[in-house]
Amino acid sequence: MVKQNKKLMIKIFIVFFFIIAIEKGIDALIIANRGDCAFGGGGEKEGSIKSYIIEGAGYFLSSYSDTLLFLNKIEMSELIGVDYKELRAILYRAIENMEKARDAYSNLKQMADNTPYNQAMIDQLLSFDYAGFQNEKVLNNTIFKTVESYLSKGDVRGFFTLLLSNSEQILNKLYTIKAWVDTDTFPGLSTLWRVNQVFSETMFFGQYGAEVFYEITGTTKNVCD
Repeated sequence: MVKQNKKLMIKIFIVFFFIIAIEKGIDALIIANRGDCAFGGGGEKEGSIKSYIIEGAGYFLSSYSDTLLFLNKIEMSELIGVDYKELRAILYRAIENMEKARDAYSNLKQMADNTPYNQAMIDQLLSFDYAGFQNEKVLNNTIFKTVESYLSKGDVRGFFTLLLSNSEQILNKLYTIKAWVDTDTFPGLSTLWRVNQVFSETMFFGQYGAEVFYEITGTTKNVCD
C-alpha cells in the first residue's frame, strides 16, 4: 500500500509539474515553432503563419493541461470518489481549448496552402542530417521518423496538416468522454488511454519539428525571412 501511494504521488507530481510549465509559457517554444520560416513572408502580425503556430500551440497545451488534470481526478477517484460536476468543468475547458487549437491549425493550413515556400529553408530541410540529429538528441524513433517523412521532402504543409488531423482526432475522443461524463458515467479506460496517447504523440511530433526548425535557423544565417 505504501509503495502504491508513493507511485500515485509521483504521478500527481508529474501532472502538476507539466501544468505549471505550460502556465509559464513553454508553448512559445515547443510545437512547430519557426515552421513559419519555411514560407515567404511568414511575419509576426496577427493572422500570420507564425501567429497561428503560436496560437495553436498555446491552446493545444492548455487543452492537454486540462486533460491531464482530468486524468488526475480520475486517478484519485479510487481513493476519494468521483465528482462529476468537477470533471465536467475540467473537461469542458479541455474541449474548448482543443476546439480553438483545431481552428488555429485549420487557419494555419489554409494560409500555408496559399503562401509560397521560402526555398532557402526548404533546401536546408532537404539536406538536413536527420539520422545524426536523432541520435544526438536521443529522440523517439517512431515519432521522429514521422517528422522526417514530411520535413525531409520539404513538405511543411503536410506537417501542419497532420497537426490539424491529430487535433480533430483528439477532439473526437474528448467528445466521447464528454458523452459519458454528462450522464454521470465513468468514462471508458481505453478511450482515456488513447486520448492521452494521441496528445503525447502529437506534442512530441510538434516538438521534434520545432527542434529541427530551430537547429536550421540557428545555424544558417538569413534562412528565415
